[in-house]
Amino acid sequence: MEKNLSKGKSLGIDIAVCAVWSLFVLIVAGCDLALMNPVSIIILILGFAGFSYLIIRNGDKDKNGRIIAVITICAVAVRTFYVLYTGAQQRQHDMGEFDTFFDYNYHSEYIEYLLENHRLFGEDIRLHWQFYHPPLQHIISAVFFGIYRTLAPGLAHNWDALQAISLFYSLVTLAVAKRFIKLWDLSFKGSLIAYLAVAFHSEFIVFSGSLNNDPLSVLFSIAALYLAVLWYKDEKRSFIKLMGVSLCVGLGMMAKLSAGMIAFPIGFIMLKAFFGSKNKLRYVWQYIVFLIVCAPLGLWYQVRSYILWKVPITYVARPDLVLNPGQLIEDMPFWRRFLDFGQGVDYNIITETLNAAVFDADYYQEHLFLALIGYLLLAAFSVLTVTIFAGFIFCLIRERSFMNVVMTILMVVEIGSYIYFCFSYPYNCTMSFRYIVPTIIAGAFYCGKAVDKAPRLLALITKISTYAFAGLSFVFYCLVWLKG
Repeated sequence: MEKNLSKGKSLGIDIAVCAVWSLFVLIVAGCDLALMNPVSIIILILGFAGFSYLIIRNGDKDKNGRIIAVITICAVAVRTFYVLYTGAQQRQHDMGEFDTFFDYNYHSEYIEYLLENHRLFGEDIRLHWQFYHPPLQHIISAVFFGIYRTLAPGLAHNWDALQAISLFYSLVTLAVAKRFIKLWDLSFKGSLIAYLAVAFHSEFIVFSGSLNNDPLSVLFSIAALYLAVLWYKDEKRSFIKLMGVSLCVGLGMMAKLSAGMIAFPIGFIMLKAFFGSKNKLRYVWQYIVFLIVCAPLGLWYQVRSYILWKVPITYVARPDLVLNPGQLIEDMPFWRRFLDFGQGVDYNIITETLNAAVFDADYYQEHLFLALIGYLLLAAFSVLTVTIFAGFIFCLIRERSFMNVVMTILMVVEIGSYIYFCFSYPYNCTMSFRYIVPTIIAGAFYCGKAVDKAPRLLALITKISTYAFAGLSFVFYCLVWLKG
């Protein structure tokens, strides 16, 4: 995965390596620690040693390259270990339980329905909760598991095997982010801080074991923005790269409609290229083809639902308040959702989002050691978040670069839409950082810029908080298995 873009090494190689490692973990361990024996543990460790050697061998040969390679190895290790100790029914969102019927309401039943019936669900999706989501992730999971149980019939109910897919998504996201950072014109110190913020962010670690559609939609969103910047910075601005952007946006929306938010910074990039060009006609037809590819991919499922059952295009399922009456947040003044603090306050958007970003809505207070590390981790992330916004303001005032505008649009659109979502759907479950994960990329950018160009105090606090957050996150998610 440690490839140097400037040397022309292909992202496709990175993706292939991620696929090989994910399949290796599946074959050797079944993505389940409980299935392992001493022999398989030794094979997995030896395989990881070889994998690590390849990362170092194929990376830059200088000291800086070796540092990045070590970070990559640690990031892969914690993601792999998280997958091994996390089951298909642990630390998931809206998955339900596999091999259990809940009247077709959960992601697990969505996958199983496609697996057994080979067709889309034929009833009004509003009556079946998570079935309102477009089906890309569920189709991939159904096809993958169908192949897996055919090849390993004795493990036909090992649904943990699906985590090989989520591990693959997480590793590819890491590889894309690492390449993206190289386009930001940062010093090595700035790039290092930016990469640490991404490589060990708690949500990306959790995504390595998440079976719902969030990891895939985020992967395509980040890949789309990366390719768009790459396309813009390329003198030729090849049509092939632009079609890659179109496919990523469309497929991201086919995994989860909210992935379409990435179209705002990408739209700015495309408009800037258009108005800065003397040959505008060339861009007109390319942009038309862009939409012809992207729009049907991203919206066909919503259009289908509208035609069949008059479901609004932007429909989002609401939680069942009969089963979960505590989910509803009472009507209150706007300011209270941000400024109310204290014991029992579970409606503060700031505190709930910070908690979700670190713990992903899980709780570890009953385990003393994990609780202690968790408090330190949350404190480090809170300080880091403040420094990110300070870096954001600093760049807004002092940095007039193309990348800063792109990241500003990404940050403002993601957070603005998230706040709107929290008030439009006033439920506790709405306040989840997993809805704004692309902001991690913008946050990493502002961390790097703060280290490179901000006043010394802000740069120092950014470095300390990033190192503390990355280190504590790594340790915490290496120990979460203690909770079970």
